[in-house]
Amino acid sequence: MKKSIIYWNISFYRLLMSVLYLGKYKRRFERINALLKPTTDTVIELCFGDIYIAEYCKKNGIDWKGYDINEHFVRNANRLNYNAILKDVNELSVLEKCDTYIIIGSLYHFKDNSAEILKKMIASSRQVIISEPIKNISTVKGFIGIIASLFTNAGNGNENFRFNETTFLAMLDELGSNYKIVTIDKDILIQITND
Repeated sequence: MKKSIIYWNISFYRLLMSVLYLGKYKRRFERINALLKPTTDTVIELCFGDIYIAEYCKKNGIDWKGYDINEHFVRNANRLNYNAILKDVNELSVLEKCDTYIIIGSLYHFKDNSAEILKKMIASSRQVIISEPIKNISTVKGFIGIIASLFTNAGNGNENFRFNETTFLAMLDELGSNYKIVTIDKDILIQITND
């Protein structure tokens, strides 16, 4: 199945994301990096897409590994000597242990399986960091929403489902996880710790 053009090239992806985030795209990664404790030795990022977290980890001596279904993003990361693996997260029946699991802007891809993926992340790490869009242009009615929805195929077809603040927090409450809301704006940033 053909991916949306946004997923073909990391430079185009960054440009479009910068537009969608009104020039503040990198801020979402800076907020996540600030949550990586000084004692963090290993990070696994699911559906990593961009490599801003990987770059931060490399500069700070943290072992980073990333999984993504997009061969273009994996190839880009590997070319820059990051440990990126081409794999659908749905195929990871067991997650390896690490200090911190991160997933950014991707839980909506899994819709009915999101809670199960989070359970595995929580069980396999000391900390889980989630940044998920809760205000989405692709859910807007009319022409703008239609155009935005044309860019939603990450490899498994166009996806219309998106979380909002209510549905996202309801999922976390059902999990019974001890989560902390770090920030809420276009994205909701959540930290779950097992310490």
